[in-house]
Amino acid sequence: MAVERSTTVIRGLNLHAVLEALTSRDRMSRSELAQRTGLSKPTVGAALRDFTDRGLVRRTGQTAGHRGPSAGLYQLAADGMLVLAVDVGSRYVRARLADALGDEVASSTVALERPDAKAAVAALRQVRDHLTAEQADVVALAVVGSPGIIDPVTGRIGAAPNIEGWEGLLADQVIGDALAFPVRVENDVNLAALGEQAVGDAAGVGSFAYLSIGAGLGAGVVLDGRLHRGASGAAGEVAFLPVDPETPSRDRPPHSGAMERRLSSAAVSAHAARLAPTHPSAVSAPFDPSALFAAARRGDPLGRAVAHHVAHEIAVCAAGLDAVLDLELIILGGGIGANGDLLLDGALDALAGLCPSPPTLRVSQLGDGAVLAGAVAVGVTVARAQVVTEVTAIVAT
Repeated sequence: MAVERSTTVIRGLNLHAVLEALTSRDRMSRSELAQRTGLSKPTVGAALRDFTDRGLVRRTGQTAGHRGPSAGLYQLAADGMLVLAVDVGSRYVRARLADALGDEVASSTVALERPDAKAAVAALRQVRDHLTAEQADVVALAVVGSPGIIDPVTGRIGAAPNIEGWEGLLADQVIGDALAFPVRVENDVNLAALGEQAVGDAAGVGSFAYLSIGAGLGAGVVLDGRLHRGASGAAGEVAFLPVDPETPSRDRPPHSGAMERRLSSAAVSAHAARLAPTHPSAVSAPFDPSALFAAARRGDPLGRAVAHHVAHEIAVCAAGLDAVLDLELIILGGGIGANGDLLLDGALDALAGLCPSPPTLRVSQLGDGAVLAGAVAVGVTVARAQVVTEVTAIVAT
């Protein structure tokens, strides 16, 4: 029995090595694959047959210009396995269909009729129908970024007040039923961090955080190259950093953290209202943050004062993260965090005075695509592992 398990493990490792080599996008012969993987040509040949039978590898030609007989060239059939990446928000559901190389096949965005669970589920069905109606048979899984904390034991969504009725749902069950595919549901900010790690500014960085600042406040934390979720899935909930000098009160609204009351869209609007009597401005109540930042770029006194304040609050939040985690990099994202031209220099200056060895601060270059980038990266990795497991099991029987 032990020998049989060992053989199965080795077979799986061999299949994985061949599949990973093919993700280089090169067309390769059996000999070239053997050289690249260190496996024997018969082992490579067997793996190619298995993947070809699954529609994941195709023969694309013959070698030419060499002495001796020509050899078949093989390439990953990237469209033979697809993943569906989804980003659920309070205003939109965004989705991207990607192939086995992570390249986009199609995308779709559906506006929610209202910010509640019923509308979100309806939008999930719409993007599924639009993107996968003719290719559902090759979709391996869907990876979904959701607001809130996903309980690692129960799978229930918690702390997601921006979508009415979303809290308490069983993530895999409700979202899986809506999409009709196997699903993996992850906190959206965590996926944004993984997107930065895969194709963004955090590529090759061991320990970093993605700090999302918008309607809410949260961080996705990667330590030593791995996503850190914490004991209850709540790692990175920087909204609750205890920066408020007031005594903690149970009378505050649910999920109302001290840091979020200082750094979020609502906090920006509230601070602008406090400054408005002494700072002339072209912006009037209710002081939309995007209008304030646009005014700041024109030299508006209120807009500039608000931007200065927000930069300081970003530094306070970043310092709280760094004091515990000693990060190399913090990437700013979200509707507020994206305003790097107004916020980055001030935040860096303030952070230098708060941390003995401050991390680098950057603004995300992925923008609102960071969550989908992370979902694609996770989906492709999981899908490749699944096909190796399935082929290994078939060969073993």
